[in-house]
Amino acid sequence: MTDRTELGLQIEAGLLEALAHRKGTLALESRHVDAMPAARVREIRRSLAKTTKEFERRFGIPARTLEGWEQGRKIDVAHRVLLTVIAKSPELVEAALAEAS
Repeated sequence: MTDRTELGLQIEAGLLEALAHRKGTLALESRHVDAMPAARVREIRRSLAKTTKEFERRFGIPARTLEGWEQGRKIDVAHRVLLTVIAKSPELVEAALAEAS
């Protein structure tokens, strides 16, 4: 038999925790994230760009996707987070995107 590594033990502990949660014997901390309303998406976009195409050029989110969100199509959590960061620090997002290119 081989020695058990620290990483293996951590993975095993995580799996046991997940099973206990699934069985209802362990309550895990969770966080509910509310949906972003279409009006908020439109407000963010208008504050930073005149058009959806301009927003696409600045932040890489396709204009058609943005238009859908502005019309009420559901936004997943990752995109909600991205829009929130863009709203708070647009220059930071642009700088990060420029570095990644």
